[in-house]
Amino acid sequence: MGHAEWRLDVNSGTTTRPPAFFAAIIAGIFLVIAPLSLATQWESSAQLKLLRIGLCFLGGISALLSGALRRSGGATPAILWFAFIYVLAATWSRYPLQGIAYKTLFLSSLCFGIAMGLSSPTSASLRQLMKWLGGIATVAAVVTWYEYLRNPAETTRLGRLAIYGINANAVGMTAGGYLFLTSYLAINDRGIWRLLGTLGTAILILLVVATGSRAALALAVLGGSLQLVPWIRRPARFLLPVAGVTLILLVWSAQLPVEATERLTDFEKNTRAGMWQAGIKLILTQPVFGHGWLSSSGRSTGNLQNLYLQTVAESGIFGAIALVIAGISISSTARRVHRTLPPEWAPQFWFALAIVIGLAVHGMAESALILGSTINTFLFGFGLGVLDFLSRIGTTQSRLVKTRTPEYQCVVIGHP
Repeated sequence: MGHAEWRLDVNSGTTTRPPAFFAAIIAGIFLVIAPLSLATQWESSAQLKLLRIGLCFLGGISALLSGALRRSGGATPAILWFAFIYVLAATWSRYPLQGIAYKTLFLSSLCFGIAMGLSSPTSASLRQLMKWLGGIATVAAVVTWYEYLRNPAETTRLGRLAIYGINANAVGMTAGGYLFLTSYLAINDRGIWRLLGTLGTAILILLVVATGSRAALALAVLGGSLQLVPWIRRPARFLLPVAGVTLILLVWSAQLPVEATERLTDFEKNTRAGMWQAGIKLILTQPVFGHGWLSSSGRSTGNLQNLYLQTVAESGIFGAIALVIAGISISSTARRVHRTLPPEWAPQFWFALAIVIGLAVHGMAESALILGSTINTFLFGFGLGVLDFLSRIGTTQSRLVKTRTPEYQCVVIGHP
């Protein structure tokens, strides 16, 4: 009495605990506070940044105390080793203490996301968590779109959506991250939650287009399309959400800023080339150990607008090797899960894969994933955590099949 009961999941053959309610609440609050902390038009922006940092560390601490990370396997250990190397690299920077503090935000948010992914061991518990997180994403999308429609002039900068003074690219990548969650509800849930997911998905697409961010648009396309894969042979499943999203886009697309939509189709415009060239020069000056932490004042991180250049420039060849190993480990785990996982878990697998692939591709034009200032670090960890648990389920299922096979073989062989 008074203790959390353990239960055996018959489908997976593993002993599990119910998802942590407190951690889910922290995650929901973090999804709201993290983007708002980037606002520049509010006097309370400094307090919101402190709250975001506090939630990030609190989530990381809860991940350690929950014991979820001890149950990790597959791709998770490799990405955690990379994260430790990336954080420790700050010790040989010009501002070691500040660098470690800033980079620990990335590690804390990553650990928190992994723990959340591992805390939902059954399809039903994951659906409940997705309803909570997806519902928050939908509400945030509706509020943002309402604020834009109410006063387009104050919510845009240079023709791009920059709500509350938040950088347009940050708004776009946040909307793209939210879209992972709402797309899952729209495609895989039923009833009111499916309708909410459809509404959230449509509005988030509008928000991404309104920011004029091409990287965010690629993130949104990958995040939504990959989750359709399990239902390709049953297209009727996603006809309703696709029709709903299309209808909403047709109704409100005329409200989009013209400058933003034109920017999406201007493929000759490259605002990253200068930063990438600077990143290559930094790598060539310190190729082995890197610069530890890129900062000119010790108060913020220098952003190279490329996840991979940022990694090598700061942690050198050691960080690069760790990142490659992590990528190989994730790919190997995904292939193994795809071969062994029971069909009923396919939506969760493609959800996790959409997050990992989408954010990895998005990293070619943004470094935000390892800067710890957006929700996408948490979501990346969440996707890895789900993929990690699915790996255990697939392994258990494979063992059950192998133990049962000899019995049937004996019956066949012994038959006259």
